[in-house]
Amino acid sequence: MREVIKRFPLLSFFILSYALSWMYWIPMLVLGLRVAPGSSTTHFPGLLGPAVAACIVEAACHGATGLGALLRRLILVSRPHWVFWVYSLSPVGFLAAALFVMRVHGVPIPGTQEFARFSGLPELGLPAIVLLVFFIGSYGEEIGWRGFALERLQQRFGPLGGTLLLALLWAGWHLPAFGVVQTYREMTIPMILGGFIFGIACGSLVLARVAHRTSGSVLAAALWHAAYNLTSATSAGGGFIAAFTTTCVMLWALVLLAGELRQSRGASLLSVATAFRQVHAADGGWRRG
Repeated sequence: MREVIKRFPLLSFFILSYALSWMYWIPMLVLGLRVAPGSSTTHFPGLLGPAVAACIVEAACHGATGLGALLRRLILVSRPHWVFWVYSLSPVGFLAAALFVMRVHGVPIPGTQEFARFSGLPELGLPAIVLLVFFIGSYGEEIGWRGFALERLQQRFGPLGGTLLLALLWAGWHLPAFGVVQTYREMTIPMILGGFIFGIACGSLVLARVAHRTSGSVLAAALWHAAYNLTSATSAGGGFIAAFTTTCVMLWALVLLAGELRQSRGASLLSVATAFRQVHAADGGWRRG
């Protein structure tokens, strides 16, 4: 099995990611379990699939050296620090702008308890919800998507092609969630195509940029992912806040797309290969699979 993984690391990663997550979500679907903000029924264990898959494949391909290099990026705060924090926490800025607009127009501001009502988690209070969303939800996904898969897909299909292919595979991984998670179940076909899939593509472009500007930091991608989800997957994130923050992400992604197309023969805005080489230079230059 190890030789098969070493020969086909990307394929092995995606098969394992889907299998590990779906083996939790599909039984929920069959049993008719549903996930909603504040519910005790949770889909969160399935979110760890990409992280576990990435660790298995990295260890099989490069042993303790490769796994250690991946795990060190979970705590990497790149320099300059201000760039790291601006990119990592940009959704917090979008949220602040949305709240400012609401305040100016006299729209009631959601309370902190509404931000603590997150899809698939019981009402545990905001600090506990933030920690669970960050450590299980965001790290669970980003160790796999941006930590393992992005650079390899970009090497094979180019910075833009690899980023968009990851978006497609990331979207496909969510498929069982459309029968389990309440917010997904309420989506119509146009909402899925024009909202969810387009939104995933935009998120993939922005997260590739975040990885590019933070030396491949998985911490940065996880912080961004968690911050964005707290504006869109909570009771407070319904309506205007979700629409505003999502619009900001989509506009940012379109600017990145236009810039990347203009940069087709120059330095990419999305490539993480250079960042990875810098991060792994101290690891003896082991070959990535």
